[in-house]
Amino acid sequence: MQEENRRIRRVADQIKTEMAWLIDHKLKDPQLGFVTLTRVKLTSDLKLASLYFSILGKDIDKKKSTEILNRASHFLRRELCLKIKMKYIPDLRFFYDDSLEYSEHIQILFKKIHEDENNR
Repeated sequence: MQEENRRIRRVADQIKTEMAWLIDHKLKDPQLGFVTLTRVKLTSDLKLASLYFSILGKDIDKKKSTEILNRASHFLRRELCLKIKMKYIPDLRFFYDDSLEYSEHIQILFKKIHEDENNR
């Protein structure tokens, strides 16, 4: 079981590395914002990869970038086939990762609480 999990993590890391390069160098859509892949989650059978990304910009840019990446998923999967030698390349699905914004929001709240306690 541990060996299987280790393999899934290795494949996910390799997909993340290659996809970051492909998005940066092969996608030519001018509407696509500055995308950073934050993590890749693979199903245990390696048939589906959920790619999470963050982006600088407004909510409209995030939604638009998600649409662009999901529309380009077949192209990116085909390009990934040339980079990674696997029996089966997983289907790709992109999701906006709001965990960074959430973390920033929590930090602001903690700072505000700390300032309120100091002002008392």
